[in-house]
Amino acid sequence: MRAVVLLGPIASERHFRQFELPGVNLFAGNELDPTDQPDAAMIFGGDGTVHRHLGGLALKQVPTLVVPLGSANDFARSIGVGKVAKALAAWKRFCAASDNVRAIDLGTIESFEEGRPGLELGSSTESEPDMPSDQPWRGESLESMHFVPDGPRHDLPQMGARIMQSQLRRASEAESELARTTFFACIAGTGLDAAVNRLTAQQPRWLRSHGGYVLGLLQVLRGFQAPRVTVAVEAKGNWQTRLDEPGFLIAAGNGPQYGHGMRLTHQARMDDGLLDLCFVRPLSKLRLLHLFRLVYSGRHIGLKEVEYFQASRVRIHTTPRTELFADGEYICPTPVELGVQPGALRIIVDE
Repeated sequence: MRAVVLLGPIASERHFRQFELPGVNLFAGNELDPTDQPDAAMIFGGDGTVHRHLGGLALKQVPTLVVPLGSANDFARSIGVGKVAKALAAWKRFCAASDNVRAIDLGTIESFEEGRPGLELGSSTESEPDMPSDQPWRGESLESMHFVPDGPRHDLPQMGARIMQSQLRRASEAESELARTTFFACIAGTGLDAAVNRLTAQQPRWLRSHGGYVLGLLQVLRGFQAPRVTVAVEAKGNWQTRLDEPGFLIAAGNGPQYGHGMRLTHQARMDDGLLDLCFVRPLSKLRLLHLFRLVYSGRHIGLKEVEYFQASRVRIHTTPRTELFADGEYICPTPVELGVQPGALRIIVDE
C-alpha cells in the first residue's frame, strides 16, 4: 500500500512515524500531486489543512485519514477521530481490512457577481448560462463517475479512440468544474461569525485554541451592525426567497460543529445530501452572550431569534456585502451559492 502524507503547519516526521506499518509506504509532502493516485491519504493537521485538500481528494476519491493536529479539529471530532489514538486505531484497521471507509458529503461554494444574468437570487436554475446541460456529472456522486474511480476499473469494455477522447474531455471539464467550486467540510457562514473569524485568524495559535473566539466575539460586538440577509432556497428547479431581513449571521452546515466545538448546525449530518441552515436575528448583546453559551450544546435551536431549516442549495445575498468564511478560512464576499456534493469524500473512520 502506498499512502501520501499531507502535513499541516505544525506536523512533522515525528508525528507520522507511528503510522508506519509493515507493507505500507508513506510519502510525505504539503500538497497532493495532481498526477498521482495513491491508495490512501493521511492529513496531519486541523480544519484549515483539511479544507485545503478537499478538492483534490474529492476528485481522486482517495480514502483519507484525518489525524487531528490543529488549533481546531472540529471535522475530526465530527467523524469520530478527535484524538490521535483514535486515528491510529482507524489506520491500523484500514491497513488490515480496509472495511472502515465511509463516503460523506461536502458543502460547495460558488461566488457570483451581483447583477449577473441568470444568477439572481430568484432566478431558475434552467437559465444559468455557464452551467450547460451536457455536464453529466452535475448532481452525481463523484464516486459514481468512472473517470475518477476508486482504483483501476477492469470491468469496462475496451474503448475506441473517439470514446476515449470523449472521456478524456469529460474528465478535463470535470476538473475545471471542481476548480471553480470551493468545497467545505464543516460550516460556511457570513455576518457576525465571519467578522469574528477574520479577527481570530490574526491571533496567536495558542490563543485560538484557548478561548480566542470568545475574545474575538467580545471585540467585534462593540461595533457590529447587522446586515440585511436575503436567502433563496431551490425548490424543483426554481428559487424561492426564504428570508429577507436583518440578521446577525447565517451559517450553512455540512457537519454539526466548528470553532472548537460550537454546534451551530447541531442537527447536521454528513451523509444526508442536505445543508442545515442557522439564521440568527438581531438581539441584544446580553441575549447574544446567553445564546453563545447554548451553542456548544445545540440548545440554541428553537429560540425565537433562531431560524433553523434544511436545503440542498441556497443563495445568500447581504447588504452591505459581507465576507464568507468556511472551515475557518476566508473564501469570498457575498453573494454566494452554497450546495452539497453527495458522497464527495471517502474517509477512514474508527468504527
